[in-house]
Amino acid sequence: MLSEEEFIELCSKYKKHELTEAEYRKLRMWVDGSEENYRFFSNYVKLYKAEMRAETYRQADPSKGWQAIERKRRAYRLRQRLYRVVVAACLLTAVILGAFYFNSYDETPVVEKPVTLAEVFPDLPKNKVTLTLSSGQQIVLDKDSVQAISDNGLAVASGSNTSLNYQKVAANDVSVPHYNTVTVPEGSTFTLTLSDGTQVTLNSSSVFRYPVAFKGDRCVELIGEAYFDVTHDGTSFVVKVDNKEVEVLGTSFNVSGYSKKSMITTLVKGKVEVKSGGRRRLLLPGEQATVDDEKGVIDIASVDTELYTSWVSGKYDFTETPLSKILRQLELWYGVRIVYKDPQVRDLHFDGTVFRNKPLGFSLEIIRQVSDVRFDREDGVVFVSLHK
Repeated sequence: MLSEEEFIELCSKYKKHELTEAEYRKLRMWVDGSEENYRFFSNYVKLYKAEMRAETYRQADPSKGWQAIERKRRAYRLRQRLYRVVVAACLLTAVILGAFYFNSYDETPVVEKPVTLAEVFPDLPKNKVTLTLSSGQQIVLDKDSVQAISDNGLAVASGSNTSLNYQKVAANDVSVPHYNTVTVPEGSTFTLTLSDGTQVTLNSSSVFRYPVAFKGDRCVELIGEAYFDVTHDGTSFVVKVDNKEVEVLGTSFNVSGYSKKSMITTLVKGKVEVKSGGRRRLLLPGEQATVDDEKGVIDIASVDTELYTSWVSGKYDFTETPLSKILRQLELWYGVRIVYKDPQVRDLHFDGTVFRNKPLGFSLEIIRQVSDVRFDREDGVVFVSLHK
């Protein structure tokens, strides 16, 4: 079993072609040990290859373009053979990878073990959610144990620091609508089951307001991001984000509304209608609606919904995604502040996955290993720059 530090060290040696035979076997055994291990290593390879492509573009010299083309033409056959070897190595083909290491390197350089970012950034997400009852009373849900929740003398729910489950309350038991509000700070996520059975997963830095019991049409309010799995009961279900709305009958979808000026709705299954002002657009599964109040439009695009909903399961998948967007997700998960010393680093693109159950430094270390990005910590702030 490899520790996170050992895995990162072996990946670094893999990239530099410095693995000994014993280290190669150790890494191969770990990769083959589980699907999750294979995914970790595959993501490392993806990130590494993406950075190699970016580095090639950065070093391109237009004035020498024709000479390079001529050299490539003469070396075409050799280049093709080398290309196949590199691809095979990245795909962990044992025979080619073994031959590459064992035949190309006679000695293993002695490399000092550096301090990994997993040691510098040991942060793990911590759930500490606040529930505000209709009376204004606030309850901090920060314990693993389940506690009963009462609102105005009526037992309505039970919850812990990770979830809150509302009981089915008859509308007649509530003379006037009683609203509860859940506030999820940075570094936390939270799951609710509403009284109608609808499940809601809230991302970090989100505020969600909803009735203890529904009367007629169901309406909830959101600031931030949430994934909804709506129970079908014959009445509509409306999510309000500022002056924008998403209306459904029974479906699964993601709503992101951190900014008052925009809202992004991603439909996984079912059918929803997105409304903003006098504008209305119908969404089908696999489509995403972006509401831009400044432009006064609702744009529809086909997307891979997994990229926008994977956060619900504790991971964040990304493809050709700017580093700024990846680090924004890490800011939300770990409750840290990120400052860019070199603005151009924000636009570096990566493919891969980060996992919420790993320390912050684990994800940062993988990015550092496959790129020229540098991460430093000072007084709780993460500074991002390029190696000079």
